[in-house]
Amino acid sequence: MIKLVASDLDGTLLHNYQQTVPKEIYDTIKALHEKGIIFTAASGRQYANIRRLFAPLGFDIPYIAENGSLCIYKEEVLATGLTPSKTIRHILDALMEYRKIYHTGHCILSVKDTYYSDSTDERFIDYMENDMHNIVTYVPDLYAIKEPIIKAAICDFGGTKNLEPFFHKRIGDEIRVVTSADHWIDFIAPNANKGTALKVLMEKFGIKKEECICFGDQQNDIEMLKAAGTAYVMATGHPLAKKATDYVVESPLPVMQGLL
Repeated sequence: MIKLVASDLDGTLLHNYQQTVPKEIYDTIKALHEKGIIFTAASGRQYANIRRLFAPLGFDIPYIAENGSLCIYKEEVLATGLTPSKTIRHILDALMEYRKIYHTGHCILSVKDTYYSDSTDERFIDYMENDMHNIVTYVPDLYAIKEPIIKAAICDFGGTKNLEPFFHKRIGDEIRVVTSADHWIDFIAPNANKGTALKVLMEKFGIKKEECICFGDQQNDIEMLKAAGTAYVMATGHPLAKKATDYVVESPLPVMQGLL
């Protein structure tokens, strides 16, 4: 019997960067809840962003935010991951080089309650605040941030064709570099990913691997896909994500509804 359903958001449960959850998805999650099946939203998004999306459910669900660097249930932090300050400096060093070559690259450094960014680009600021509804603090110098960083990510509106190989070559031996959306790469904190967070939830709720299913589409979902008993990847998903899964589907919704 399935007791836990974990789903990525952008490109999986939701269309990329969608800021509202369709009623059919709410209704399905509510029906799962009534049947005793736990649903968890697992995303690279900011916790406040995910929490706002699912607040209309009217009951608490566990959240896996920031690619697993933050796992929260009923406002209790169950697990957190930090990126070493030395690694953050190396990411920023590579970013400065990337900007010189490609004249773009918008970085966010995430702490629990905000993103820090040094971007002054109007398109990026509008996208982060009005499209994504993120909480962002703009600073002149990311090197000056002293708070522990739970996630670093970089956006290039031109796509990841330059981003991923550039940063993988320069820092891939130090930290895992993954695509998380069409124009984002994320740096996965050591020992903290969606898979480790999912295992924390399974332990907390006493759920076995075979009692858990999950859905994803990108490289940042791979550890989670491997952690679940049964994994589904979207037909539009990354080839590496497809290699880590059992099934390819168009949408999580029919599978979730099949549990009812």
